[in-house]
Amino acid sequence: MQLRPDQLEAHLCRPALAPVYFISGDEPLQQLECGDRLRAAARARGYTERIVLDVDKGFAWDALKQARAERSLFGDRRLIELRMTTPRPGREGGKALSGAAAEADDESLLLISAGRLDRAALNTAWVKAIDKAGALIRVWPVGPAQLPGWIQQRMRALQKQISAEAARLIAERVEGNLLAARQELEKLALLIDKDKIESADVLGAVADSARYEVFAMIESAFLGDARRALVMLNGLRREGAEPLALFGALMWEFRRACSMAAELEAGGAGLREIFGRYKIWEQRQRPQGAVLKRHSVRALQGLLGYCASIDKTLKSSRREEGWDQLSTLLLAIGGLNTRRLRAGA
Repeated sequence: MQLRPDQLEAHLCRPALAPVYFISGDEPLQQLECGDRLRAAARARGYTERIVLDVDKGFAWDALKQARAERSLFGDRRLIELRMTTPRPGREGGKALSGAAAEADDESLLLISAGRLDRAALNTAWVKAIDKAGALIRVWPVGPAQLPGWIQQRMRALQKQISAEAARLIAERVEGNLLAARQELEKLALLIDKDKIESADVLGAVADSARYEVFAMIESAFLGDARRALVMLNGLRREGAEPLALFGALMWEFRRACSMAAELEAGGAGLREIFGRYKIWEQRQRPQGAVLKRHSVRALQGLLGYCASIDKTLKSSRREEGWDQLSTLLLAIGGLNTRRLRAGA
């Protein structure tokens, strides 16, 4: 069966859970909340043992079969979480997932999470097997037009109301970031001691979540969202940010990406192992992985040469020109070809 995120709560009120659930999508808050609801429902039904399997390039799919076959020493039912970096497990993985769906039992519950499924992936045998045996939950981003309504709905869940104008104001500030929106709504619910929140309340109490923070800008560039990265850069410039400090933060992340790319190209270690060695947190692995996939080592080294030019500009009397060079660099990191990018430009 296929479920929308807003249908999951009613589904979990049933006496028994499905043997397998697959949460797919690119919107982190809804994916996180769906997973949290399923884990809580599993615990309430006696699935007290939890096994987490992270699927990377070198993942051995026998581990899934082994996790399902083993029995707990204490007779506990188990929740097996399979975290896939991509919804393309390959032939061996597809066969293992089809088998897991077909051979489901009451002793184990399988919870799979991955990125957005495209049309081709939806037609694969393993996705159809999960759809038949369990539930497929597809998470979609909340668009700009729907976000104010989403904000009003979330505020009602917090036992308060918010005017349409105040909801629009928050939507503009969080720029589509549902995690930031949730944090701001929870803050407002605590700070505003009345039933209905208006625009004036938002202006007085809500921190500007669209404050174009440096690391959010870097993450956008790494993910290939050059437009958003430039919007953030311009916002930082308007707020009077020090360009040399901003450049230093960017270089910290970028040099690490260059080093990881060199190790990956040399072989001997997979991406997951390299992330562990560099202490890349799980939430930072997606942008780092994206920039490593987008650029070769040679291309990254070329960008480092351009960075040296930016450093010279920012430390000279022409430091204002450094903003344009930073724009060019963010575009290049984001994957856009720019003729302006050349040593000494």
